[in-house]
Amino acid sequence: MRFARFVLLAQALFMLAFSLAYWVRPYEMANLNGMLLMESASISHMRVYYGGLQLGLALFLLWAARAPERMRTALMMLVFLMAALVFGRLLSLWLDGGSLIGFDLASLIYRLLAALLAALAYRLLREPEEDAQPIPPPTRRLDDTPPQPFRLGDGPAPFEAGADDAAERDGASDQPASR
Repeated sequence: MRFARFVLLAQALFMLAFSLAYWVRPYEMANLNGMLLMESASISHMRVYYGGLQLGLALFLLWAARAPERMRTALMMLVFLMAALVFGRLLSLWLDGGSLIGFDLASLIYRLLAALLAALAYRLLREPEEDAQPIPPPTRRLDDTPPQPFRLGDGPAPFEAGADDAAERDGASDQPASR
């Protein structure tokens, strides 16, 4: 679980750093990718989409790292996200017939390693065991002797009315008792 938490926190730290970089220095971050921001809308898009998305993902990873039951979901999300970005970058290379510039190559390697580390952490993190059927607690018998078969007439002696009981039956008990 410590390795999974380390992977989630490291990814959150990287994403927070990238988010801050896209918010504070959008021109420089765009230039690393070979993009040129010409309009204020493109600057806003760079800050909101790249910075905001990274920030949201980092906050999710921080939240998930705090509880073991959320770690598996966050790790799987990280595997899918990073693998999709690696696939997208490779597909873009193939379609455009371009070469990787330094930042693209570093980004590809980073995302590939992040996906592999998240997959490894997911694999090492044990799946929670399902709750087994509860076993009823043992009952203790009041009498330690083995049970005997029941026969008709084996019960307590029948109730015999005494003199006090006869008076009650005759109606003497209809009057309220004095205190």
